[in-house]
Amino acid sequence: MTDFRTFVLKLVAAFGAPWLLLIVWPSISYQSLAPIAYNKDKGDELDGAYMFPMSSVNHSGATIYAQEGCAQCHSQMIRPPQMGLDAWRKGWGQDQSDRPAEPTRATVLRDYVGEKYAYLGVSRIGPDLANAGYRFENATQVHLHLYEPKAVNPWSTMPSYKHLYIVRKQQGPDSTKALPLVGTAYAPRDGFEVVPTPEAEQLAAYILSLKRDYPIPGSKALAAAPAKK
Repeated sequence: MTDFRTFVLKLVAAFGAPWLLLIVWPSISYQSLAPIAYNKDKGDELDGAYMFPMSSVNHSGATIYAQEGCAQCHSQMIRPPQMGLDAWRKGWGQDQSDRPAEPTRATVLRDYVGEKYAYLGVSRIGPDLANAGYRFENATQVHLHLYEPKAVNPWSTMPSYKHLYIVRKQQGPDSTKALPLVGTAYAPRDGFEVVPTPEAEQLAAYILSLKRDYPIPGSKALAAAPAKK
């Protein structure tokens, strides 16, 4: 009986501790966070004109992101340096060089303030999207990736989301929204063009809004503060 009780207690501890540390405690900590408005009188302490959230979240695009299962293959979380795998941090912020002078900072809870759900992701089959807004120059690039990934990278394993686009007959000049597929193996037949649906435009806008490498308020002041003896 004593051995069984010990087994049960150890089992509860083995599963209960991770549950408390990885789910309950972060959830409680997240609920207590609030946006930090920029104070022009303390600009240096806040590392510049930043606030949380940095811009309004595209909730419609985020909903489509979830509906299409993007989080199954793409994460939105830059790992902390102590977890290793430095390759995940090369050029994944505003500095797009292979080895930036300063690596992209790790993700923190405040990065998700204002979002109903935090799409951390299930696996990293595809690139992390935490700072995807820096890697795409415009919405057209995002649409090409979504409509036919192989038109951008022939080796891509990403599925096509053609159901978010319409192939329609051209009416006069090319539409400003038409995807530049002419001359590729994925171009529609002559006299037709591919244009995004409102859902595709919302999803592209959401992806372009993902820029989570802005400085954390107070981090510069904290780093400059003299160490206590």
